This record gives sequence, structure tokens and C-alpha cells, in this order.
Amino acid sequence: MKRRMISLFAIITAVFCGCSGFLNAKSTAEEAEQTNYTYTIQDAVNLQDFLLNRSTQENLNGKPYDMDHDGVWDVFDLCLMKRELTIPSESESDTLVVYFSRTNNTEKIAEHIIDLTNADRYEIEAAVPYTDADIRYQDSDCRANKEQNDKTVRPEIAEPIESIDSYEVVFIGYPIWWGEEPRIIDTFLESYDFSDKTVIPFCTSGGSGISASEKNIADLVPIGNQFAGKRFSANATESEVESWLKEINIMKENAEEKLYLTINDTKISATFENNSSADALKEKLSEGDVVIEAHDYGNFEKVGSLGFTLPRNDTQITTESGDLILYQGNQFVVYYDENSWNFTKLGHVDNMTQEELKALLGDGNVTITLSLK
Repeated sequence: MKRRMISLFAIITAVFCGCSGFLNAKSTAEEAEQTNYTYTIQDAVNLQDFLLNRSTQENLNGKPYDMDHDGVWDVFDLCLMKRELTIPSESESDTLVVYFSRTNNTEKIAEHIIDLTNADRYEIEAAVPYTDADIRYQDSDCRANKEQNDKTVRPEIAEPIESIDSYEVVFIGYPIWWGEEPRIIDTFLESYDFSDKTVIPFCTSGGSGISASEKNIADLVPIGNQFAGKRFSANATESEVESWLKEINIMKENAEEKLYLTINDTKISATFENNSSADALKEKLSEGDVVIEAHDYGNFEKVGSLGFTLPRNDTQITTESGDLILYQGNQFVVYYDENSWNFTKLGHVDNMTQEELKALLGDGNVTITLSLK
């Protein structure tokens, strides 16, 4: 799901004064702990207090706060921790892809739909996971056989999505079990109101069609508008999924192509500007990633050569932190502060404060990789 960052505290900006604390190198055990650690608001408060040389509520010895594994607790670690602290929010997308995938075949199709439509995702997981023995169809006494033979069974979902109210279009994906949708799909459908939704089923199977499950879905709950579904084989390609989405006029209506920048092994997203320059950059990136060696200029930007020329749409603008600029047709600029000049705007970095962007870009030269994925 798309996420929004939790606001830590108004004083968080005070942290970005360059303070840092030095640690001893972490042991292998501590690094393993960090991999499985779930960060909380209190962790962010602890690290913030540490960087401000305040007393902390907890003993911080052994805490896995070295987020970038450089042996130092510093502002960049706090930035990374802040990005870890996310909560579900009302999504910018009006499309949700819901799927149940016991053997990952349906998940692959769901991934293609998500990539092509910029949809949110929700994976249905059973409270009691299905084992290989549970779906051994040769065994008449296996769990799935019993469930499929009883249309009243409703397997419990492990972590139900809180609401689907903000979505207009809901894709529902599943494997075909014994000619129909798994009963856990029925659990999901009966848990929410689809009376004003567009529902689009899709499934994976070795040979069985989708028609029986489509009818079951239509008969189970009131649905605003149910599109004809699509069956895919386990090895269906993204181009096959794309062709289907174009047939039903979904992809064009919902897709918003994003620009991705990888900086110091951290990938961030940006929204393209609506102009011919940005369109030309998209076309170039469709041929492959572009690597830029950027240097600092004027204490307000990182700039480097694209290695090719794009059409210009220069206007007099004052930049903001996060603006992505084309300069002289062949220079790519990431602004982390203000500057006024005749520029072509290519886009803007998503959901990143000035302090976070500065910390990510660092001092001196930096390698920036541009991509569409």
C-alpha cells in the first residue's frame, strides 16, 4: 500500500545540525537483530534525543539504530528510521489489487497489474496458512477438498485490510481450486461493501476457466460493476497482462509512470512534469537506466551530464527542494535549495523533506541512477 510518514515532532528539524554519535562496530548478532527489528515512535524519540545529547528514557546499548551500517548514529539514520515508521493512509490511487496466492503463481500476475496500473496492493493471507498437504487434491480428505466441498466455509484472514472505501476499482486474484475460487476469497468479499465498486476478477490455473468463479463472485455480494475476468497461465508475461488491461481500458486511466532515482543504494520516487522534456526523458529511460555522476554546485544543487540532449521548455522559475531540472538541455539537476533561473522542470521528488534529501545526497560528488522501475 502507499504510505505516509508519521510526523515525529516539530523539533525534529533541530536535529539536522550535523550532530552525530560514534559507535563501536556492530557484531554480527547485532546486525542480525536489526534485520528483524520493528522500529517504533519511541525508537525515533530515543535516537533524536541521543543526537541532541539529551538523556534517553531507555538504555540504548545494543539498539540497532545504525540504519545505513556505517558505524555511526547520525542524522541520516534518523531519516531512514523516520521512513520506516509508516502507517496506512488514504491512498492516492483509486485502484486496489487484492490477491490470494498459495504457490506464488497468482502473485506474479498481481505484481504485473500493480506495476502497470500504479495500484495499491493487499495480499490475503490465511490465519492458518495452507500447507502442501492441505492442497493435495489427490487426497479427498485434505483441507482444501473439505473447504471447496462446503460453500459455507469461510477461512479466517490473518490481517484483514481495514477498509476499501477509498478505492473505486478492485482487482481480485486467486488460483482456481477445483474449478472455483478458494473459499478464503469468499471471506474477503463478504467482509466489505462492493456495492459501489468496479470489481475485476483474475485467476491462474493449469487449465480450468474463470467462469464458475466469476458467477460465484457475482452471486455472493452486491457489486456495483463486475468486469469480465481473465484466466492466466502460471508463466504469463507482463505483456500479456498489459494487453488485457488495455482491452478493458484500465491501464491508461490509472497508470502514472514514476521516475526513480537511486542514490547511495537508496531508491526514491519522483513525479514527472507534464511537458515534452519529461516525455523525452521517459522515452530514453525506456531503453535503459541512465547513470549520472553529479557534483555539488552553489550549495543548492547536485548537477551532472545526462550524456544526451533533451528538448527544452525553459521558463523563469524559483526552484524548491526536490525539484528535478534540465539545464541547457543536457544537464540533470537535483535541487535541495532555492535558486531562480530559466530552467526546464522535469519533475519533483516524492514525499521527502529538504533535510532528508540533503542527508541522502551528502557532500561532494554522488552517483545518481535514473530508471522507470
